[in-house]
Amino acid sequence: MHPVLARFLTADAAKETLRKEKAGEPLTPEEQHFVAAADANPKQRAMLQGVSGRALSSDAQASLVLLAAHAAARALAEDPSLTSATQKAREALKEEGASDEETDAFLASILLEEAFGYEQEVDAFDADYVKESLGEVPALAALSKASVDALFLAFIKASENDADRKAREHIARALFEIAWAEGPTSINPEHLETLLDNEVVQESDEVQDARVRATVSLLQTLAHQGLVGPLRLTRLRAQLGDDDA
Repeated sequence: MHPVLARFLTADAAKETLRKEKAGEPLTPEEQHFVAAADANPKQRAMLQGVSGRALSSDAQASLVLLAAHAAARALAEDPSLTSATQKAREALKEEGASDEETDAFLASILLEEAFGYEQEVDAFDADYVKESLGEVPALAALSKASVDALFLAFIKASENDADRKAREHIARALFEIAWAEGPTSINPEHLETLLDNEVVQESDEVQDARVRATVSLLQTLAHQGLVGPLRLTRLRAQLGDDDA
């Protein structure tokens, strides 16, 4: 978990920072990032400031997580190991028409996935995984409906037989809808969990095996296109129970 995200997941730290800002007290760089994130998301700021006591409603908790993640996204450029990848990711999203708010949300989603998407120690920050995920952004941002359609058709064309073709077509159509219906984003564990729940587990053993194999093949295809990095590919294949992950 990114240290800025970890710090501001504590409501007391978040509210104290907003209090300091209102009082005109000096702010640390981390606190400045949090205030900037709060200013860019006034609805979530108001929700958090309206909380009395330490008990948070689900809406207030969601607001806190969003602001903390956006603050961490703003801090990425200050990490020498991530500065270049962060800049390239931001530039790629901007070139494709993303607003500053949309760009911040995209980068924040990467940090939330790193923190909570996998079974690992949340206290450690996997900078290599975040750097890889940032490196996926230019290829993802450049995707269009035409290029996704071409990717879909090429994946189907590579089928070994009719059964494989049916599995590939079904899985590719479903995963692209789950992950990219509102615009391309990194394929993540939640996408795969939804795919398995909706398209695999209720089927016969034969169909399950075929669709899981098709999913692994699709992830490998996306990796060849620069849309899924090596670390992500390994983790997602492990989630599918792929012995070769």
